[in-house]
Amino acid sequence: MADVVVEALEAFGQEAEEDGDTRFARDSKAIACTIRGCGRDLSKCELQTAELLLELGIQFMYSYTCREKRSDSERLVVQ
Repeated sequence: MADVVVEALEAFGQEAEEDGDTRFARDSKAIACTIRGCGRDLSKCELQTAELLLELGIQFMYSYTCREKRSDSERLVVQ
């Protein structure tokens, strides 16, 4: 699960960077690195902490997709 979230965060970060959103790109990559820092063996990391980081990463990506949808609908209203 952690690998999937890390890869998705990195992909979202790359997309945000291409869209010029450097802050989201930086934050997305930072969360991915933090999750990766727990390593493959989550027993080294508190399970509750790892779970919280995964939830944070998922919510962070969700907020980015909601922002993109809102931006698209705002463009439709302006046009």
